[in-house]
Amino acid sequence: MFELLRKMIGPIMLLVLIAFIFTIIFSWGGGGFQEKPKDTVGVIDGENIPIAVYSRYYSNLYRQEQEKTEEDIPPEKEKEIRDQAWSQLVADFLINREVEKRNISISSEELYEYLKMYPPQIVQQAPQFMTDGKFDRQKYMGAMISPDNAPFWAQLEAMVTPELKRGKLQAEILSTVRVLPSEVMESFLAENEKIKVGFINVASDPFETIAKEPSLEEMQAYYDSHKEEYKLRERATIDLVVFDKVPSENDWQRVYAQAKDIYDSAIAGADFAELAEIFSEDASASSGGDLGWFERGRMVPEFDSATWSLTVNEISKPVRSRFGWHIIKLLGVKEEMGTPRGSDKPQMMEKRNAAHILFKVVPSQETLEGLSSSATEFADEAKNVGLKQAAETYNYEVKTTTPFYKNGYISYIGIDLAVNNFAFEKEVGTVSDMMETENLYFVISVASHLPEEYTAFDQAKASITTKLRKQNAKKMAMDTARVMYDDIIAGNSFNNTAKKYGYIYGQSEMFNRNGLISGIGRAPEVIGAAFGLQNINGITPPVEYDRGAAILTLLDKQSASLEVFNQKQDSLHFAVQLKKSQDAYGRWFENLTKNAKVVSYVDQFYSNN
Repeated sequence: MFELLRKMIGPIMLLVLIAFIFTIIFSWGGGGFQEKPKDTVGVIDGENIPIAVYSRYYSNLYRQEQEKTEEDIPPEKEKEIRDQAWSQLVADFLINREVEKRNISISSEELYEYLKMYPPQIVQQAPQFMTDGKFDRQKYMGAMISPDNAPFWAQLEAMVTPELKRGKLQAEILSTVRVLPSEVMESFLAENEKIKVGFINVASDPFETIAKEPSLEEMQAYYDSHKEEYKLRERATIDLVVFDKVPSENDWQRVYAQAKDIYDSAIAGADFAELAEIFSEDASASSGGDLGWFERGRMVPEFDSATWSLTVNEISKPVRSRFGWHIIKLLGVKEEMGTPRGSDKPQMMEKRNAAHILFKVVPSQETLEGLSSSATEFADEAKNVGLKQAAETYNYEVKTTTPFYKNGYISYIGIDLAVNNFAFEKEVGTVSDMMETENLYFVISVASHLPEEYTAFDQAKASITTKLRKQNAKKMAMDTARVMYDDIIAGNSFNNTAKKYGYIYGQSEMFNRNGLISGIGRAPEVIGAAFGLQNINGITPPVEYDRGAAILTLLDKQSASLEVFNQKQDSLHFAVQLKKSQDAYGRWFENLTKNAKVVSYVDQFYSNN
């Protein structure tokens, strides 16, 4: 059991935890603005989680990240580490609790066998178990049976036992996973059986402009039979005042002074490419700032105008654009045939080759502190008189979001669960403290709570019209394909039939069941029909798929080798077992987390402490 688990537990848990981190960030997230008990970083099913416990997870991940770089870890990465630490803590909590519920235990015999077979890494690196700098299994085995080492083995037992219990839990969950011989063969064939097909693809898109317009009765019938598609869950809207984290004019002038110094050096004769490599904050720095050849209008207007005002080898003074300050050197001018933007006709065009040194401008700490102070001051006033009244007093613009769902995307802000929780948990009119994202500070007020309801038919008509028009277009594509199929069955070639009806006869490369057909993609209906052809020159009836219809003929077939299958059978079996185990464990873990009540105060704790 242990050997199989050692092979499988890593890949299974990695995929599950990646999915879990996404779930926990976008489904549970912050605890809004609830009062948190002192030194409590979160609550899992009613149990308070002390900050000291969380800190161990965070410190471990932070240390691992710090070891990867000599640079300081940026704030956005710290936030990512905090989320990851919390998700790992919650996963451990829920799994360990499940171990306790099931009374899973490890016998002394199981522990002994495991330690005998798989010495922990910390033991393999211990000097007392080495001979000539290498791990000595005989020394290790001798130490295991010596009574003098009992305290050491007790510590090792405490370290290893929790993981073995989790392994047993996983074994219980995966005990029902069975791999049939047919599944192994299917997996092998999907990768190793290959075919080449000829095809005519009848795309439905061109028919949409000429497809029959659905009648009011057809639209009403569709609405009535698909009403659940138009069900709207509970939603909320918020009013907000935004303080963008953008550079101040002082920030721009500060960076301009730096750019001017480098410009002076370039004018004085310093090598422009070397200056770019040292000072430019653009990806082109490694190539001396060289941006290659480009036509007029391709760059931002300020850069474009400056470049076209230069003569070859001339260097511009610092030019301001939304990207920052640019010092530009014109390297060359030429004319060649090209197609201007917005045109489909080739013509003679002038192109220029320029290099630049970019100095990005970001808000200084002083600017950010000023914005934060303004946002906090505004929040205090808004709590007293209301957000709109305060905005009028301060002459700030009030933005109102479109309705958003629980845990959904919020216009102007994005996905932010602290904002989301506030919007759904607080009464209409409640004003928040100053809040922030990576790009802005803001203050919000709950504008409305919208109950669960159905989209009215009149509001749904536009989308219904589009759907029915697409359905009609697909039907026209299918009808066209049937006409061509009848023509081919009557004895005409694929190529002649395609030309006759204005289509192209194409041929694929050799592909397997996981491959694609050019112009059609990986449409499972088409791929399945193609592999269903048994004989060379066999023809499929028209196959409908999501973007039209296709007719196929088998041109070549490469059968999978049974000899290769027999050679790889064990590894194939393991791969299928691993995939099925990942799916099974993922479903179990998803259900475990879905039924847990989890509240995180991590962001709140770190912003207030």
